[in-house]
Amino acid sequence: MKEWQTFVRKFSDMKEGKQELFIKDLARGPRKYDTHHVLAKVSRKKETLKKPETLWLRSESGVRHPTPWYVHIEKELAEYGEGNPWSSVFDALEKRNQQNK
Repeated sequence: MKEWQTFVRKFSDMKEGKQELFIKDLARGPRKYDTHHVLAKVSRKKETLKKPETLWLRSESGVRHPTPWYVHIEKELAEYGEGNPWSSVFDALEKRNQQNK
């Protein structure tokens, strides 16, 4: 099973269901830590997803959640999001989502 990781401000921010995420590949080799911008279904239980892969959550400071979540990638999105290099990716995504409403 493939393993990924994503970062959240607080662990409680992660919700089950369809999510737009930046995830990092944890596979060994030269592609380790490659980032993918995806639309995916996320769940605490792998039984609820078709072809689940492991998703590790990390806080902004890098603390890893003790139990894995699971993810099924539905679609690859643009490789980057609009924003300033010094700004938070969370803030850039939130601003974009507000503009699209």
